[in-house]
Amino acid sequence: MLKKAVLAVVAVGLSLLAVNFVCPKACSWARLVWKETSESAQESIPPEKEIARLKLELDNLAREDERHFHKVAVQIVEVQNLDKQVVTMRKRLNEDETRILAMKSSLTKADKFVTHLGMKYERPTFRDQLLASASRFQVDEQLVKSKDEQLSLRKKNLEMNRKKLAELKLVRQQMKTELERLETALAQERQNQAQEANTLDDANYLKLRKDVDSVRDKMEVLKQKRVLKGEVDGPVRADEQRKEQEAAIDRFLNERFSDKQ
Repeated sequence: MLKKAVLAVVAVGLSLLAVNFVCPKACSWARLVWKETSESAQESIPPEKEIARLKLELDNLAREDERHFHKVAVQIVEVQNLDKQVVTMRKRLNEDETRILAMKSSLTKADKFVTHLGMKYERPTFRDQLLASASRFQVDEQLVKSKDEQLSLRKKNLEMNRKKLAELKLVRQQMKTELERLETALAQERQNQAQEANTLDDANYLKLRKDVDSVRDKMEVLKQKRVLKGEVDGPVRADEQRKEQEAAIDRFLNERFSDKQ
């Protein structure tokens, strides 16, 4: 039956493509037939096959977890590497900050030569070096700030994906349990249907029993009517019957024994 339904859907689909270029009204009717045929095909699928399909889809989702785990693992390594990079850059930035402060301190004296770390430099040359160091420090400081923000965002995204992995596992377990419950309920329903199919149809016997009871009730009504009538006539009728019996006996005595007096 399912095969026929699928063939019907395909046939309607081909018809839809054919009439699409003929007239909009025909195309509209074809779409309606396509919709109704598709729904009919869907309804013709037994629940057992639908449950089996859902279990297969759930297994496929479980196998896709390997891809999710790989993605999160890559994120973990990237976050770790970025974290190490930020730590190294911040350490170097702190060292440059200390060095620039020392150079700036050495430049405070208004001498022709600047003494720094035991070495003498011409003031303009040393000042140019200080400005160049300060310029590089400014760029590096902005870069460290950008890397730090990027690290913070990646950590949040990683934490979200880790949580989602745990949630997906829980959802799969819940869906698996629900499918098992549906499968059990369907098996019980099929068993009930089989029991009903194997039960003898005693409807005719029940109807006959009802008719017999109806006849019995009618007979009981007749009996009760007879009793009621006897109760109405009561003592009067009984006295008349007694007198008739006595008269009959008197006649018998006169006729049978009259010659023997």
